[in-house]
Amino acid sequence: MSLTKHFEMISTQQLHEVAAAINLLPSLSEEEETTLERSFLLNLLVSRHERRPSQIQALNETPLYPTEEILWDENIVPTQYYSGEGCLALPKLNLQFLTLHDYLLRNFNLFRLESTYEIRQDIEDALYRMKPWQAEDGSPYFGGWARMAQPITAFSVVEVSKPNIGENHPSQVKADVTLTLNLRRNIKSEWEGLRKHDVAFLITVYPKLKIGTRFDFKGDFVENVGIVYVRGCEIEGMLDNDGKVIEEGPEPKPEIHGSFRTFRVWLDSNQYQRDMSATAEGDEDVYESFNIMMRRKPKENNFKAVLETIRDLMNTDWVVPDWLHDIILGYGDPGAAHYSRLPNQVATLDWNDTFLNVDHVKASFPNNEVNCTGSNVMPPYKLTFPIKNVSRKRKRDEKKKEEEKQDKKIEVMAHVIPNRGPYPYNQPKKNTIQFTPTQIEAIRAGMQPGLTMVVGPPGTGKTDVAVQVISNIYHNFPDQRTLIVTHSNQALNQLFEKIMALDIDERHLLRLGHGEEGLETEKDFSRYGRVNYVLGQRLELLQEVERLQESLSVSGDVAYTCETASHFFLYQVQSRLSQKPDIRPIVRVDCI
Repeated sequence: MSLTKHFEMISTQQLHEVAAAINLLPSLSEEEETTLERSFLLNLLVSRHERRPSQIQALNETPLYPTEEILWDENIVPTQYYSGEGCLALPKLNLQFLTLHDYLLRNFNLFRLESTYEIRQDIEDALYRMKPWQAEDGSPYFGGWARMAQPITAFSVVEVSKPNIGENHPSQVKADVTLTLNLRRNIKSEWEGLRKHDVAFLITVYPKLKIGTRFDFKGDFVENVGIVYVRGCEIEGMLDNDGKVIEEGPEPKPEIHGSFRTFRVWLDSNQYQRDMSATAEGDEDVYESFNIMMRRKPKENNFKAVLETIRDLMNTDWVVPDWLHDIILGYGDPGAAHYSRLPNQVATLDWNDTFLNVDHVKASFPNNEVNCTGSNVMPPYKLTFPIKNVSRKRKRDEKKKEEEKQDKKIEVMAHVIPNRGPYPYNQPKKNTIQFTPTQIEAIRAGMQPGLTMVVGPPGTGKTDVAVQVISNIYHNFPDQRTLIVTHSNQALNQLFEKIMALDIDERHLLRLGHGEEGLETEKDFSRYGRVNYVLGQRLELLQEVERLQESLSVSGDVAYTCETASHFFLYQVQSRLSQKPDIRPIVRVDCI
């Protein structure tokens, strides 16, 4: 707008002269008048000098959910009958990339289109099952039903928050969707079991086929069902009888009578801004026309979280290690990321319960000279490895032989784990697997900086090696956090169950995502379960304080809160420990 106001102050002839001066138009002779319209010249100069949004800004303003314009555009997302003869305008995942931004942007676009293809198939399957027809009064009539889609009884936008600083779209848009669930009990429970952050789709159909007309499944789907709008949303929760969102947690959900269920959802604020701008120009209000809500299977419905993660990575000053940067981009030697070729190796590491005895240590390094220091040779052990010089300078033969001899020496030192308490449950859990030398080398690589890939057929102990690596990292770097990501819930549960059997404090374990009910344990490792665990530990420790109070014959309710317990420790326990013991000599008297 400011550029337009600036250029409007000069004449049409001067506008042409400015455009000619910057080589946008041919120059005029001295007495020649311009024949171009003033509006064209203004648009030409403004478009030439206006500030264009950056790639990151355009990405942040892009809706994450696919709409009807993308879903059925065969130039972007081909149908299942695509022959492959033509060329699609898709970004390719090359062997090499210019920058990490380029790599992430290509993955963002390709994954968005891949998920769009799957969403389109789900929408077509659900709507064909619902059989949308046109009633006599012109309203939609559904002659069938679908497990994954239901007609919308009521829809209303309940909250539109103000934009954040520097943004032109609302920071948050909430809406309420009411459904009538006259369904079988198991299907009704599936709808009621929609969890927070699950993705659903709001669809508008204006059918043109009369009731009873057969659908042409080989014809155009959009024309068959009369689909007009498709918008995505994210579930916040189901509303209770008081209109409040039912929060997830260990407590049982309140019972809601009747067949009406209302869900609070988050709408895409970028898409909402675009739709409202179109409505202001005279188009139909999309959010007053929805008549179908469709859900998807949870295992296939994580596309929004992936796209958000990629977009957040591109907006942050994230750091990739130097040894990983070139490998991701496809440059250099992939073997350069191995710990043996990195300069920041850790010489001494605590192997905790990896080795069963000193003979196991010697058998694990057959090509090295193992030296045990100290008289105690019982596990656990700390091993000190020589750090090899990774420089490529040539050395003399004698010096090289001496260094190779030193490189084969491994110092083994046993250490005692600090006493954790007098009770049996305080004793640390121990590993019982005797790892092979190859597995020991994989564990060593996993404990060192660098990239470690463990490959092998089923039954070769890959999971056991991964669990031991996690345990050793936990004990060597207690201030750091370890993130475990798996391809399936079953694989994560298998890892989690083996991690619980090792010497890792239970309060430091947290499992996120679906599939937690598959864990073979009575303990709850979800977010709410961890809170309940800490509260339970508090009660157990206060009971121990009460026992100690009774043994010392101290009056008062010192085990009421953690604050009273700390005062009890300071004034009763610590004061007694600081006093010198009263040692009296024992005199033996023999009777004669």
